[in-house]
Amino acid sequence: MSVTANLRRALAVALAVVLGTTMASSQAGAGAVAEPRQPNIIFFLVDDMSADLLPYMDTVSGLARNGTTFTDYYVSNSLCCPSRASMFTGQFPHNTGVETNKGSDGGGYQAFEKHESRTYAVALDQAGYRTGYLGKYINEYPVGAGYKVPAGWDEWHVAGGGGYNEFRYELTRYIKEETADDKPLDPSGGRYLVDVLGQRAARFIERSREHAPGEPFFLQVSPFSPHSRVGVKPGEKEPRFPPARRDRPKTQWPAGEFPNGDCGGTDCDSIDVFTLPAFNEDTADKPSWVRRDKLAPKLVKELRKDFRNRIRMVQSVDDMVERVLSTLTDEEKRTTYVVFTSDNGFHLGQHRLVRGKSTAYDHDVRVPLLVRRPAAGRHGDLVTGAVAQNVDLFATFLDLAGADPAVRDSRDGRSLLPLIQGRKVKDWRDAALIEHVKPDPKAPGAPDPDADSLKAGNSQPPTYAAVRTAGDLYVEYEGEPKPEYYDTVADPDQETNDPDNARTADLGKALDALRTCGGPGVKDCWTAAHLK
Repeated sequence: MSVTANLRRALAVALAVVLGTTMASSQAGAGAVAEPRQPNIIFFLVDDMSADLLPYMDTVSGLARNGTTFTDYYVSNSLCCPSRASMFTGQFPHNTGVETNKGSDGGGYQAFEKHESRTYAVALDQAGYRTGYLGKYINEYPVGAGYKVPAGWDEWHVAGGGGYNEFRYELTRYIKEETADDKPLDPSGGRYLVDVLGQRAARFIERSREHAPGEPFFLQVSPFSPHSRVGVKPGEKEPRFPPARRDRPKTQWPAGEFPNGDCGGTDCDSIDVFTLPAFNEDTADKPSWVRRDKLAPKLVKELRKDFRNRIRMVQSVDDMVERVLSTLTDEEKRTTYVVFTSDNGFHLGQHRLVRGKSTAYDHDVRVPLLVRRPAAGRHGDLVTGAVAQNVDLFATFLDLAGADPAVRDSRDGRSLLPLIQGRKVKDWRDAALIEHVKPDPKAPGAPDPDADSLKAGNSQPPTYAAVRTAGDLYVEYEGEPKPEYYDTVADPDQETNDPDNARTADLGKALDALRTCGGPGVKDCWTAAHLK
């Protein structure tokens, strides 16, 4: 690496540290306003939303106004079930034991169920919150007659695996004050699931005024969108990524409302997948599992269609967020935090990887996190480059609820609230841990919704562990003789692997501490995340 590149990298890392600790913003108000005690919290958690979709979502992007944008927010594992388990518990997958999507393979609801008594829902319920959960929960959670409502939830509106296709599903309807005895289960009636979740979320807010006047509420809305359908077969008319019918092209069946579909104000036909960073790039320098031939034109055409449909899918998410926020009264807006993120990202041809999300590259693990602060709080748009992770959400929600700091900080993450509020934070973490256990494709049970039917040209990564800092990505793979390393300042799209870089020695030591952190006789994970 040249002296110039080294200097550029050092300056960029220093800038990220400054952003992460001072939260400076030219738009931020000079005087802080007292935050409301026990504010309402609305948490939107979408599925498989990569950061490249955010520019097409006006309402969600607008959460940055008088809000906080986290530019370096990473998931602990870019797979649905392990990532969600980390959010609920505040712990990394190696500490939850939830490693895949399937119970027969060390994951799924079977591995997670034992944690249900220790999620943030239980803590918030004990703190006096009225709580509601809507949408996708944990992989393989059984939706059927007499379904289980996990501890801590006052309302429970959850769909099973049928939710992936958005039109054919069953949705629970548990409302503690109204339906606790019979636990209704409602058919879809052909209604688009994202729209139904928006309607039910609005009703949750209205019922909270009725059943718990003056008390705070916590509402989590978790649509399946923009995840793909499950069991896609060649030649089917229904898209792999199914938008709401109104958002589809007018010239296709079923006809939508716009000539080329709705892509958030941009002409869908002008959007092309090859504009994604590192799309179809030469992978000769990559680890063996990544290396492959250039994507053929026919496959690029399919990926272009997929990308446009994913953009169309998130229009209904944007509509849903707008609907929920419009339900709030002016007083509720003064006392409500709104959090938006995804359980993981997604790739469509970057590094010649066809479809998926299980890698340590930024398109899979670095996802949007936006937090709108209460109207009664600090004004101004804040941006932080602090390294944040999904294990921090548990502590953040408990911090908002005023929980005992000893309980709040008892897990692997720490509260993001000081960063959200623009306060200076000393001694924040330097590194994020990313883990992955390769699922067993022969594990018994229903098909994994994140498995891809392609047998060639889309190999999934082997088991790995990775460290991501403000300026580095370092990965160690099972079965690979050398690590993978990128200077993410000089090479933000991770196109030039440099496994012999001098930085790898220190990062390897850091990874050794992080991959076992939180266990008996070893460093706790917060300590291990400090490299200096």
